[in-house]
Amino acid sequence: MTDFFTALGAELQAASERRPRRPIGVGQALGALAVVVLLGTAVMVAAGVGAGGRDSVDGDRGEFAASPKPDPVGTVLPRGEGNPPRGRQAIVVANGVAPVTGPWQMEVNRTNGERDTSGHVMWRRGWCLWMTLLDPPKEMGAAGRRSGFCGAPRSLGFRKTPGFSRAQNAMQSRPTPKTVEVLVWGRVPDRAEKVVVSAPNGKRIEVAPADGPESFPGRFYGIPVKVRLRGKRSNWQGARINWLDADGKPGSRGIGMMPPISR
Repeated sequence: MTDFFTALGAELQAASERRPRRPIGVGQALGALAVVVLLGTAVMVAAGVGAGGRDSVDGDRGEFAASPKPDPVGTVLPRGEGNPPRGRQAIVVANGVAPVTGPWQMEVNRTNGERDTSGHVMWRRGWCLWMTLLDPPKEMGAAGRRSGFCGAPRSLGFRKTPGFSRAQNAMQSRPTPKTVEVLVWGRVPDRAEKVVVSAPNGKRIEVAPADGPESFPGRFYGIPVKVRLRGKRSNWQGARINWLDADGKPGSRGIGMMPPISR
């Protein structure tokens, strides 16, 4: 259809060999660069813009009746659309609503790489996976409505966990952050049946990842994790995330969680 889909030829050719896609449930670019963090072969970036949320993270935010609705999975978003404007054409691969973070959607696009003003490589040619928050709480501050990582292979995985990635968006209470909702999100291989967040104290969350569109490989997940802080420790101290196959076996070495989930 466009250059964006031309590069997906290999995935489209293999799509017929994958299992039938499942229905996707609701539970399941660049502006000013605020954060740049090296994660394996990918680079995390956050585009900082003003927040437009209404309520405190100390309680759920209701039904979000007045909030913008996520675009359906498979929607192609043109370059220049959105706030901040998207630097490239993107495709929606997942969406959902979190109790505090609100409605969100995950998007993917190609990247030719990026250099800073000194000419140093910030990330290399590959793919970007973005989380777009459509109506985040006002407490979000400068965290940004859109964040993600770039320079990943088409499988959108990290170097030590091929095909599997993890990113986080934290919503903190004000003025003293004690309760935080962290939206944990990313991509898992097509054969993943569950995504599991687990901590040494026995706390555990299991979710089924959702299929992306037929035009893009893999499955995607968005998990709201409620974190309670006591000093420098949380009730999820030492937590990790991994995916399980149909036999319940771990699919990778797993990935440690970042603050404030684990410090």
